[in-house]
Amino acid sequence: MAQEGLLVSVFYGLVFTAILITYRVVRGPTLPDRIVGLNTITTKVVVIIAVVSVIRGEYYLVDLGIVLLMVNAVGGLILAKYMERRGHD
Repeated sequence: MAQEGLLVSVFYGLVFTAILITYRVVRGPTLPDRIVGLNTITTKVVVIIAVVSVIRGEYYLVDLGIVLLMVNAVGGLILAKYMERRGHD
């Protein structure tokens, strides 16, 4: 039971920090700041999914987290390529 309480505390901590990072995504000030913030939030969401899957004992949710990480990685590469081309215009 103590481990479950710890995991719930970790869950709330991750949600709180994700909300704090949302400020950086919304306010900027630059596009790279927003991209890094968005990638950080997505990574936190994956960890939240993993914690919830352990708490509930539903380990199939980890597959969802893996897919989300792959989408996050590809999205980051696409945005980096966009920024690289935008700088040359």
